Amino acid sequence: MRKTTLLYGFIAALCWNACGKSTHEPSPKEPPVVDSRSLREQYSSSWDQWPKAEWYDGVTAKELAALPDNPSVADPALITLGKALFFDNRLGNGGNSCASCHNPETYWHDQKKVATGIGTHHRNTPTMENVWYLAGNLFHDGRATTYMDQIAEAIESPIEMGGNLETLPWALQQIKGYTPLFTQAYGDAHITKERILEAIATFSKTISSEATPFDAFIQGQYSALNDQQLSGLHLFRTKGKCINCHNGPFFTDLQYHNLGYAVDWDGKLDHGRYEATKQETDRGKFRTPGLRNIANTAPYWHNGEIATLHEVIDLLNRGMPHTGRQKVNGKLSELVRPLQLTAAEQQAIIAFLQALSSDVPQMEKPVLPE
Repeated sequence: MRKTTLLYGFIAALCWNACGKSTHEPSPKEPPVVDSRSLREQYSSSWDQWPKAEWYDGVTAKELAALPDNPSVADPALITLGKALFFDNRLGNGGNSCASCHNPETYWHDQKKVATGIGTHHRNTPTMENVWYLAGNLFHDGRATTYMDQIAEAIESPIEMGGNLETLPWALQQIKGYTPLFTQAYGDAHITKERILEAIATFSKTISSEATPFDAFIQGQYSALNDQQLSGLHLFRTKGKCINCHNGPFFTDLQYHNLGYAVDWDGKLDHGRYEATKQETDRGKFRTPGLRNIANTAPYWHNGEIATLHEVIDLLNRGMPHTGRQKVNGKLSELVRPLQLTAAEQQAIIAFLQALSSDVPQMEKPVLPE
């Protein structure tokens, strides 16, 4: 009898403890709120009402934005002079002009794996579109901080134009057609290397891309993107994590990242940003390219190694695997991580990137001075 009483008491205590404990357990977490609206409904509003973008820790959040107006303002006469100089192949010794690589008919790009000059290049030509936005970050590695420095290096480079800025003013003085152009731009016909560089820089900063279907969409024309492109926009900002580096109105954070693929066509390593800063942490880093008209400026990467957007997205999706001759120089960016995008999702992102395309620039080439 005593054993039975003790057993009942033990069971009662267990029940009491279980009941008492249950009353103090925290309530289950509320399930996350799921937006039941269609993707088009979620994006058919101002950008600040869009679904939240997915940012990596430490990244400064900066949303995508419409194409802004080019703020560059200059005397039309100075722009006219700069345009003539930009297209003039007499500034160097190899028959190349600035426009030889930066061709307006191909979106201010040459669509070649590496640039063609009077020597052997090892980097892909960056587009000149919206170069006014790159102040302090010129060339793939940012080694030129002013437009005049960048242009001076291009003119005098032994692998680009092979010119001489010390003798160039005298050479241009022999071309009578430049006399009125310099007079109209500067008030006199005096030609100096500073004036040459300033004029070319002034014209360069007027080169802008045109509006795209994405710009129409973000400004309220919500039918400007089709369903696949809209899905790509959402993936670009969320699962694809593209927005972490490609953000703002020009789809670039203007930062320098290491994506690997550092081997040039001749098998040598390109040290990238390190060449400009000599900081070991910058080894193998290159400036994030803008994505406007990216579908029209293949091939890709600083060395022109990647031929198509499909290859670009596939590599990034797999966390930039390095096979064959390619390898990392320095430390691969921590922002490069496998994404587990499906084939359909990758194609949707490519469709969105194609929606960043504008019409071919309409640029009337100047009649060169004689």
